[in-house]
Formats: sequence, structure tokens, C-alpha cells
Amino acid sequence: MSDSQVHLSFFLSRKSRLHALAYKMTESVSDAEDVLNDVYVSFSRQQFEQIRNPEAYLVRSVVHGCFAILEKRKHVVYPGVNLPEPLLYERFPDLQNTDISYALLVLLQKLNPVERAVFLLRESFDYDYNEIASLVGISEDNCRQQLHRAKEKLKTGRVKYTPSNEKKKEITNAFLIACASGDVKQLETYLSKEITIFGDGGGKAATALKPIVGRNNAIAYLVNSALKFGKDLSYTIKQVNMETGVLFENATSVNPDTVMIPVFDQNNQISELFIIRNPDKMRYLV
Repeated sequence: MSDSQVHLSFFLSRKSRLHALAYKMTESVSDAEDVLNDVYVSFSRQQFEQIRNPEAYLVRSVVHGCFAILEKRKHVVYPGVNLPEPLLYERFPDLQNTDISYALLVLLQKLNPVERAVFLLRESFDYDYNEIASLVGISEDNCRQQLHRAKEKLKTGRVKYTPSNEKKKEITNAFLIACASGDVKQLETYLSKEITIFGDGGGKAATALKPIVGRNNAIAYLVNSALKFGKDLSYTIKQVNMETGVLFENATSVNPDTVMIPVFDQNNQISELFIIRNPDKMRYLV
């Protein structure tokens, strides 16, 4: 086997794990793919037998490639709420085979890049502290501190309960019927009093620029949206980022028009609703 074949074979054997890490760090499939492409080019230029630990080399390269992307984003103003790019489970099962739901991806935005890397490597990929310290480029003590800070930041927002998939589908379907009919009384039973709706249009599709907080405000927004857009759209309930999600489509578009992902509380009511309409984030949902 040639040296280039050795590189390629080794890289492909780790690619799904590397891709999952890059996606969870950047929350973007295209950015994750760019990171992996750059990492492979760099990896392929090394003498394989001279790389002390090839797997660590690849993971470290992915982490620092993601750091570079996250640093660039700090200088870009995004119009409104910037939600993670949603994925269909059936198309990208390897990117979702660890315990990171869509709601948790949103919460990870509270973390700085180092905290995010440490949290993911420890909680999602099960690396030891000494391994994480080497991969991220910090001391082991600092690694533990970063993980503690990350967990503290995530503590209040992490979902502690979720209904079964069957129950979520049942509630979601009934909720959508109530939206379409404008049945306020029914909507009150499906929505938490403290519900927050987060919309992401990316400046390219109509949606709320700021979060909508509270049941009454949410109902008004949902009923109005259903009147404006509902007649032209059909929907299917799919598994999106380990959550029960809804894809709204119209007959003339190749990609979905809207993705809706509800999060449920201990009362089986929707406590958060993520609505993604940015067309740039629909490419991996077909």
C-alpha cells in the first residue's frame, strides 16, 4: 500500500467521528466539511510513520480548525438569531450518534470555543482529561476548570425530561392542527406559559428577529404565521438532530421552506420552539 493510500485509509476509518466533532463544534455541515478537507490535506503531507499518534493528530487538527472558524464568526454580524444548521437523522446518522440534541447544540452557543471543545470531547466523545488537555492545548487542571465552567453555564438550560418519540409526534401533530385552525384554547394546552420561540431567517426569509416570549405572544405569532404561510405548505414529521422535527415544504421548492423543532417540558408542553427559515440551512434536509 502506498503512503497516500495509508493516509487515506486511516483518515476514512476516523472520518465519521471527526465529522461529528467538527459539526458539533461549528454547528454547520459545510464548515465541518471545510475543516475536514483542510485537515486531510495537511495530514496527507506528513510522513505517516513519523506521526507519533495519527488519531490524536487528526482530532487536534479538527479542534483547532474549528477554533479558527469560530474566531472568524465573532467578526460577522448575523441578522437575528443564529440557530444551528438542522440535519435529518436518516441522512446523517453518524453526526448524531452521541447524546447531543438540537436543544443542547443551541445551548452550546453560551460557551467560548475552548469550553465547547472540552465539553464535547469529554461528554460526547469520552476522552480522558489528559487526552483533552493535549488535544486542546491547555493544562489538565485548566481542562477540568473549563469543563466545570461549561457545565455551570449549561446547567439552567439543559432539558432534564423529554417524552417518548411517539408522544412527541402525537403532541406535535395535534399542535400543528391547532395552529392551522387557529384554535387558541387547544394551543394553550400544548404550549408552556413560559414558552420561547426562536426564529432564524438569516436575513433571507421572514421570521421574528428577536425571541418571542410567553404563551399569549407565541399563540398570536403562530396563528398569524399559519394564516400567512400555512395554505401553501405541507408538512412531514421527521427525526431532526435527535428531536421530533417538522419539515414544511411547498410544491415549487426543492428544499424545505421551514424547519420547526419543539422542545418539551415535564408537563408534555412545548417550552421552546426553534423555527429555521434561512434557505442556506436547508441544503442537508433533502
